[in-house]
Order: sequence, then C-alpha cells, then structure tokens
Amino acid sequence: MLNGGWHSMRFFSDDIRDRVREDALAMEKRGDLAPDILEYIYDQGLFKLLVPEQFGGIMTTLPRATEIYEEASYMEGNFGWLIGICSGGGFITKLFPEHVYREKFTNREAVISGSGYPSGTARAVNGGYVVNGEWKFCSGSSFATLFTVNAMIEHGDGKDAEMRTFVFERDQVELVGDWNATGMKATNSQTIQVREAFVPEDRALLFDMSATLYEEPFYTYPFMQFAKVQFAAVALGISRHFLEECKALAETHKQEWDKGEKYSFILEKVHQAEENLEKARNQFYEVVHFSWNAHVNGEYFSEEQLSEISIVCEDAAAESLRAAQSVFPYLGITAVLEDNLVNKTWRDLQTACQHGLILSFR
Repeated sequence: MLNGGWHSMRFFSDDIRDRVREDALAMEKRGDLAPDILEYIYDQGLFKLLVPEQFGGIMTTLPRATEIYEEASYMEGNFGWLIGICSGGGFITKLFPEHVYREKFTNREAVISGSGYPSGTARAVNGGYVVNGEWKFCSGSSFATLFTVNAMIEHGDGKDAEMRTFVFERDQVELVGDWNATGMKATNSQTIQVREAFVPEDRALLFDMSATLYEEPFYTYPFMQFAKVQFAAVALGISRHFLEECKALAETHKQEWDKGEKYSFILEKVHQAEENLEKARNQFYEVVHFSWNAHVNGEYFSEEQLSEISIVCEDAAAESLRAAQSVFPYLGITAVLEDNLVNKTWRDLQTACQHGLILSFR
C-alpha cells in the first residue's frame, strides 16, 4: 500500500504549477501550450522520460513516470496528457536503428506524435516506401518534430498486406486542424495526412512492440499495459484537480450556499469522492509498483496478470469519472459555464476518459 495520500508526489515546483494553472483557460482558447510552458518541458526533459541517457534522455522507471504523469495532470489536464503521450513516444524509439536515433531524436526539442491505427497504405520502391494516408488524434502535432504511424504495405502479388511503423519528418506531414473536442483542447490532437511521402528503409520499422534494440527495462515492459497505466494516471490527476476546484468554488460561494446547507452538502460530497478516489489510486499504484518490480526481476507475466494490470487501470479511470460525477450535478449553473476551471477540468476529464484503452465494458 502506498503511503502519503494525495500529496505524496512532488516533481513540480509551486511556481510552475501556478504558472500552468494561471494559463489554463487561455491555453484552451489558443489550442496550445504557452511557449514558456513548452520551454519548461524541454528544459526538464519531460518528453524524454523513456529515452536512454546516451541519446539525451532521462530514462526513468514505470512508477516514477506514472507519478509524473499524474502530478502533471493534477496541475492541468492538457499539460499532463501531452507529457504522457509525447514521452510515451519514446517507447517507439526502441525500434530506431542507432544512427536514426542519433540523427533524429537527440535534439533537445525532438518530440514524436502519431497514431497506432493502421489507416494508411504503403508500396515498396527503390530504397524504401511511398506512403499515403491519414491518421486521427495525433496529440502534440503542433510542435512534434517526427510522426510515427502504422500503415499496411500492399504487395500486389497476392501476399497478405504487412503492417509497419513509418517515421515521417515534420515537413512531410499536413495538419488538418480538426481537433474540436469537448475538452483537452490544448492537446492539439489533430488529424495528419501524408501524400506520396517517401520513407527510407531504415525508418520503416517492423511492428513488434515486444522487440527492442536497446537494453532498457522500460522497453521490455508490456506496451499495452504501459499505455493503460499512462492514461489512468492522467485521469486520476485530472479528477483530483476537479475535486480541488469544487472545494474552491464552495469557498467562493460559502456565504450564499450556507443559507440552504448547500455548502456543507458539497463539501461532504467532495470528501466522499476523495476517499473513494484515494482507494482506487492506492490499488492502482500497488499494481504499478508490483508489476514493475516483477518485471525488472525477470518475471514473466501470464495473461491473467496482464489482465489484472489492465483492469486496475480501467477501474482507476472509472473511479476518476465517478468521483467527478458524484459532485458535478450539485454545483449549480456556474459549473456549466466554460469560463471557469471547474467546468474546464470536468470537460478535460470526460474527454481523457473516452480513450479506448481505459474504457471498461465489464
């Protein structure tokens, strides 16, 4: 069991937390992180949490990365989502040949965006492939330097199509500008398109997320479970922030709400939601720590154990939503106005928790 409760994590200073939250409503209108906040992420190496030191990264552990994702999302949902998604791109770089890694990903501002859905096609040509297609929901597309996507190679000789991961330069990609979601508006999760884009053979990667060219424990942790952990951590962080904003709203309206006992009612609802969320959070971190320790000790995960990791992530995300929904209906008309942090944080949470990897149909 984790100890320390809600505030056991402290990666970020109060100054950067205040700066990010100060910009929260403005970033939503812009649809992007502020330049100084993006610079902070570059300076701290937060997009390179899964990149080995030899390539300019700060390779970390799964528990530490998870704590960072949650704390960043507690500060502000778009900030946390982008750190999670863009650092998670480092999982793909484990398939980069060393010369590609050094040439394309050692720069301080190197960032990967992209999609795992195979919604493109490729044909073999001399020295590589020509790729066409479009891929939705590419978070961080406005500042990404590389895009990795999956596409099917059409052989044309009766053989089955083969999927590979293709790495595009930024100037090969067109941004569609179609990200109009309810929340997470500053993640810039646009559709990207490529037309007749040439990709050399050394950037057409065999799609095998269990393979790696580098001896890093993170690179051999099960990819699907890592992704679920990442998204669940984001949901937990945003939900914590939402409940905090609910308490702040109650304090703002204390004199008015006290007359009808609404003030004490809301605080009790928030308290109960926090207790339930903390239980889910503790269970989540127990499994994250246990699975990581087992992994680094060379243990093999059975299908049942992989399922357990997945379930605890889905449950953490579901409890994050339940916690918010147990309070939101009682907040009044202020909560449905989009110019306040209660509403924005609630919309961000609804949007983040629609990701297919943390939706549960059990």
